[in-house]
Amino acid sequence: MENTSAQIVGGRRRISASGRRYSSTREMVLRMVEAQASPVSTAALSEATGLHENTIRGHLEQLRTDGYVRREAHPAEGRGRPAWRWRANSQAMQNPYAGLATALADSLARSSDDPIGRARDAGRAWGDEIAATHHSEASGREAVIEAMREQGFAPQDTGDDVLLRRCPLIEAATRHPDIVCAVHQGMIDGVLAARGEEAFSRLHPFTGPSECTLELRARR
Repeated sequence: MENTSAQIVGGRRRISASGRRYSSTREMVLRMVEAQASPVSTAALSEATGLHENTIRGHLEQLRTDGYVRREAHPAEGRGRPAWRWRANSQAMQNPYAGLATALADSLARSSDDPIGRARDAGRAWGDEIAATHHSEASGREAVIEAMREQGFAPQDTGDDVLLRRCPLIEAATRHPDIVCAVHQGMIDGVLAARGEEAFSRLHPFTGPSECTLELRARR
């Protein structure tokens, strides 16, 4: 059975070639593909959403029929036939560093003795740079949320946690979740440190379909 609990944040659901409005699940799959700067695999979308690959494949094929996405052949990892990956025909929501993030995560996983530590250090430096470009009176929490919004995560502040409704790095995050999430955890810590705030933060990946949860609160 399809998981139709995904919440669509902002905008209306698209319409198929036959004139029917998309289900929330199909719209979620489309938005996830749109958020990627590089083509994404069916397996990565399946892992990110918790939906079976056959279910994802069915949505993608219909989206291709309706003209929203296209598929591209990519070399298979190891032996086997080339695998299909998917790209949105409209790339308005893409993250400009997503392809680079995937390549760097692959490189760290292969070559570093401490890929997670290196990734977090890189994230902290990145967060410091982000904070330096935002001269405002915003609190550390507000600065982190704004940074996540700018990077395409569609954050929603619930008052306790921050829900990240969109993952613009699905391919990298599903292949190397520890490394990619360490970069983002480091970025969050870097923003908070630059603001001079003592705060507890912890990023929990894939806590729901296309959703991560960020614990973010002041230390007591």
